[in-house]
Parts: sequence; C-alpha cells; structure tokens
Amino acid sequence: MRLCRFRGFVNRDPMVLDTDADVVLLTGPNGFGKTSLIDSLCLLLNGHYYRERHPMVSYVGVANSSGDARVEAVVEYAGSEFGSKVVTVCDNSKGVSDISSADGFCPYGISPELAARCSFYYQDLLSRLFEEEDPQVPRLLEFLRPLPEEVSTVQESLKKARVQWKDFVTRELKKVSDIEGLASESAINEERKRAAIAFRDSWQELANICQTQGGITLPRREGDWLFLIKSDNLRSGWERELRNLAADCLALFLTEKRRPAANEKPSVSLGLIEESLNALRLNVINRTGRVEEKLRSLLEDLPDDTALLPPRAWPIEERYIAVASQEIQELQAQVSVLESLERHFDNPAGPNLQTVLVTLRDKSTEWLKVPDVGADFSPPSPVIEWLRQAASSDLTELADQFEKWLARVAARRLELVQRVSDLQKATRHRKELLEKSRQIYDLLQDPRLKSQFEALAGGGSPLFVSMLKTVLQGTDVPNNLLTAIERVRKAVLQWKEIEDLDERRKVALHQKTIYLKAKGLTESVTQALEQEVGRNSVLNTAILPPDEVIKDLEGIVNHVLKCFRLVDGIWPVRFGVKRERSRKSGSFLGVCAADGRPLSAFSTGQKAQLGLAMLLGFNYCLNSYIGHNIIALDDVTTAFDMAQLPRTAALIRQIAYATDDASARRQVFIVSHHEDLTNRLLDFLIPPQGKKMRILNFVNWTRDKGPQIEQREVVPGLKASAENRKKFVDALDFICSGN
Repeated sequence: MRLCRFRGFVNRDPMVLDTDADVVLLTGPNGFGKTSLIDSLCLLLNGHYYRERHPMVSYVGVANSSGDARVEAVVEYAGSEFGSKVVTVCDNSKGVSDISSADGFCPYGISPELAARCSFYYQDLLSRLFEEEDPQVPRLLEFLRPLPEEVSTVQESLKKARVQWKDFVTRELKKVSDIEGLASESAINEERKRAAIAFRDSWQELANICQTQGGITLPRREGDWLFLIKSDNLRSGWERELRNLAADCLALFLTEKRRPAANEKPSVSLGLIEESLNALRLNVINRTGRVEEKLRSLLEDLPDDTALLPPRAWPIEERYIAVASQEIQELQAQVSVLESLERHFDNPAGPNLQTVLVTLRDKSTEWLKVPDVGADFSPPSPVIEWLRQAASSDLTELADQFEKWLARVAARRLELVQRVSDLQKATRHRKELLEKSRQIYDLLQDPRLKSQFEALAGGGSPLFVSMLKTVLQGTDVPNNLLTAIERVRKAVLQWKEIEDLDERRKVALHQKTIYLKAKGLTESVTQALEQEVGRNSVLNTAILPPDEVIKDLEGIVNHVLKCFRLVDGIWPVRFGVKRERSRKSGSFLGVCAADGRPLSAFSTGQKAQLGLAMLLGFNYCLNSYIGHNIIALDDVTTAFDMAQLPRTAALIRQIAYATDDASARRQVFIVSHHEDLTNRLLDFLIPPQGKKMRILNFVNWTRDKGPQIEQREVVPGLKASAENRKKFVDALDFICSGN
C-alpha cells in the first residue's frame, strides 16, 4: 500500500507499507494513524467512508499537507493476477469529500455502505452493525429482497406522481378557496407574520423598560419564541405559545379572569393580552399620580384628526350605539338561520341531498337496466317503479336549481357576516371614542389642567386630539413606560384584526361545499401517495425476504457466536423482521437473546461479540457480492476480557490460516492499542508453516511527517516439535468447542 495526505498520513510523498500477509497486526498508542490506515482500506475496497471520519484529507494546518489525499494498493486477483487500485480524495468548501475511483470491489449491486458493514469492524462505530440502533445504516432486508424491475418502475412513477399531485392540489385548491371580498390565506399569513414581528419587538422593549423604570417584571420570552430559529416564519406551535403568554399576563394583572382554554382561538388570547396591558397602564398612571400622564395615555392611540365628542353629544352617541348593538344581534340571528338552512340538507352519515340528486341524474338510467335473473332475485318492484319515476324527472334541472339555491343562501350569509363585522368594528370604535371623550373631558376639569386647557374646552368649537397634544408638548417629557405600553397595545390590536379576518375566512370556507369535498378527496389521495412512496409501502411490505433466508443468516451468526464464552440466556440469538414506528423508516433486522432480552439489554462486551459474529456471518453469506476477501477489525479486543482473547484469536486463526479452501480464507487486519493485548495476540497468532503474519508498529507521529512505522514479519516456529504442535492444536480445539 502507498498512502499520502490521508487523515493521519500527512506525508507529502507516498509512504510504502508491506501488507502482503495472511494477518496484518497494527500496534501502537492512540493517535498515531492506525485507524487512518484501516479507513483508507475501507475506502479503497468498499468505496465507502463513515461521516465520523471527515475530513479525510490531512488537516490543512499541518505543514506540507496541502493537496489531495491518495491511497494506492497492489491487489492480487484470483490468486495469481495483480493490478493497481488508486483512490484520490479532495475535501471541498462545502465540507464534503470529492472522491475519484471510489467504486470499490462490489460489482453485483450491493451498496458500498453494506459492503463496509460486512467487512470492517470499528469498536467506536459498533452501533453501525445493528439496524435497530442506527437507523442510518443500509437496510440488509432491502438487499436480501431486491425489488423486481417492474416494482421499481412503479415506485419511481409514484414518486413523480406525488410531486405533480402536490403541485396540482396546491394550485387547484387555491382557486376554490380564494373567496371574493376576503384576503387569501397566503396574504393573511404574511400580514400575521408582520404583526407578530411588531408584537415581539415591542414586547421585548416593554419588558426591559418595565424592569428598569417601573420595577415591574413582565413575563419574559426569548426573541424567537414565536418563530422558527433563524427565520421570521411562525412556528407550528405559535398559537399555544400565545395562549401561554396570555395566561402569564392574567396571573400577573387580572387574577380573576380565567386562563385561555387549550383550543382557544388566537384572537381570544390577544384580547386577554390587551386587557392585561390596559390594567398595566392604569397601574402605571395611578402610581405616577400626574394628570398630564393620564391625559397623554388617553390621547396616545387616537389619530390627530379625531374630534372628541362634547358632553352634549354623549346621549345621542349612546342611543346610536344601542341601536347598532341591537342591529348586530338581529343580523347574527339571521346568519344563524342561514347557517342552519345550509346544514339542513347535509348528512353526517353519508352523502347530502345535492350529492343524491347528482348521483340519480348520472346513474338512474344505468340502474334501471337490471340483468335478467328471474323472479326469485329481481329487485323489489316498488323500488324499480320509484326509480323509474325519479329518472323521468328533469334531474339535471333539479340539481342545478338546488345548487343555485345553496349558492344564493351562502352569498347572503357571507354578505350578512361582512355587515356584522363592519358594524362591530364601527361600534367598537365609537364606544372607545365615547369612553375616551368622557375621560378626557373629566380630566380637563381637574384644577391642575384647567388653566392650560380652559380656552380649548370652553370655546364651543370641536376639540381635536391634535390641539390637546400640542398643549401637552409644553409639559414634561412623556412617560416612556406608558409609550411602550401603547406601542405593544397597537401591535396587539393590529394582530387581532388579522385573526378576526382569518376567522371570517375560515367560516366561509367551512360552509363552502365544493371546497370541503375537494379538500377531502385530495387529502385521501395525498395520504395514499405518501404511504406508497415510503419504506412501509404495500409493495415493500409484500416482498420481504423469505423466512429461510433469515434463518440461514441466524444459523451462521450463532455458529460464530458459540466460539465465545457467553452468559446463560444469550445464545442462540434470534433474528426477526421488525417495523419502526416512524412511517418512512421501513422494516429492519432486529436481534434478541435466546431468553427474549432485546439488543438494548446487552452489555458492551456482549454487543462487541455479537457485532463480530454478525460481521463474519454476513461476510461469508454475502462474499460473492462484496467482491473482496479482506476483513478489518479496529480495536475489537478492547471490549473483551482476557478470558475471551484466546477465543477471539482462535477465531481469527480459523479465518486466516486453518482452512485449505482458498475461497474461505480472509486476509485479516487487526488494530490493537494495548501492549498487553498485543503480546497475548502474538502468542496466539504466530502463523503455521506456509502462512504469513506482518506487524506494523506505529512508534511515533509528527505534524510534518505523520506516522513512523516499524514493519516486521513474524517468522513461524519451524523447529516446534510435532508433539508441541499437537498440544497447541488440542488447546485451540478445546477453546473453539465452547468449554
């Protein structure tokens, strides 16, 4: 192998490593580059690298490490042919590695991730071997049950249809839902977002002023509490957040008021916040005790050109408000009657009258063509006679008349709803003006203000807000706290108007039969398409691998696992197809112990044993797909105790040395960080005659040159007596038998 600028190998010139051996043991302290070597093998052989290993190119800050990384190996094919395999890596500005010639040795359709999972063991990435622990790993079931080409074609068509359908639904429903005279949903959302931003900013300012100037602690909220992080788009739970703020305000200022219910509309929450602000303003005004402040607060939210109502006009205004309130009640009663009239021909248990008329129009002629089945099974004659009479009517005219009548009722109801809204808004404005006029005129009679405003109040001419504000400009500076309160109150009122408009729009939409019908139909089709393009689709579920395939895998894994010393109840493990709750995650291969314990109940050492067994089992089962005969074990011995080490070594010997079948042998790379474990492994892994073992001892690492490696070959014990060799074989047999 030749490596340069690949992770820990910061060297500019390629470092040449002799890895021509049945077993290659990598030893040395942490951080010297052993895992980097294994990662380069994984990329070279499988065309895959784990995202935890990024960046793969040597760190830019290291001297002499600029440029692309390069991994090259001389590979033996079919036992006699040799060829060179090269991979280059460049980390781009987006934090992703550009890899050339990283197709690996997997020519038969297996994914690079799955090939790596079946040939490379990483102790720090142990969860990648278990599908139920790491949902990101490639699903083995998807490889064991490859979909027929026809099914794949259908699935691709469904994915395209889903995208086209969503565009079509959005476009067509918008046409249906846009109601004349009311703002569209998108326009309301934009206005709501602007109002929420104004409210958020003014509330934060008010909270700061209250704390520093008024000694009042308002409910605090973070800057993005209503919005998505790093965005001015409202969060999905903004209504709940608004209710929570209203509840906090009530607890502070209006304890006698009830908290907003869990399903309360936003307009109600905003109304409660407005009431709390009014209570706060009165509290601040009463604490100041200055009539100028009281007058200024009353004038704050009135336009300059507003003419105050003089005392002589108050009775007339009261009568107008009373008449308008009575008219609002009468109009609301008419709206209720029209709503009940529209609902009268609905049918919660089935189709409404309009649908019945249309169905009779379209199907009655066909229904009358009854097959000749004899007298015993003929439909009841009264039913056929009634259907014949119904079909003789002009059903097209009836359906059209009924639809026009429904449209006329709906139009009248919408007209009345708009009139009610306009009257309510006008009446509310006149009520507020009347109340403020009374309060202002009362304040102008106060001796502390009378001298300043006597000429204005007693002149007989209309008294405009601008006139009073001009006189107040000569008094003290306005109270910043009251000004901040008014700013928040205006933002609340603006937002409340938007919510009232949205509510009227929703009421109109829910009464619109065409919209409801179209929305219901499109939602059912949308759900079906979403379900069928996911991993848990009907097609995917119907093509799960046969039970015997799962059992074969289970048997091989248990055969390997038996070599370890396990506590009671673990062996033999059982495989089973499981389905995740997440709709799109699909089915996975689950593992449990013989006594039913789930994988989550296994200890770290037991998971390591199971992970190694699964890797070897899958490697031998899928070897023809993987395309190479190399297994790498990075720090596999760390999770094992000393009693397990001989069993692990015996397993490695069987894989690398013992068999006479060349196709069953694997070249094994082993990474060990601990000197005591390394020495014990050497004792057990000394090769027999005709086999080779090499040690790459990482003795140092520098920022300029990377790892310093001593390369040694382990010489077989040629002079060992036949008797001693027999004892060694007997010891290994004893270990492998599970005793």
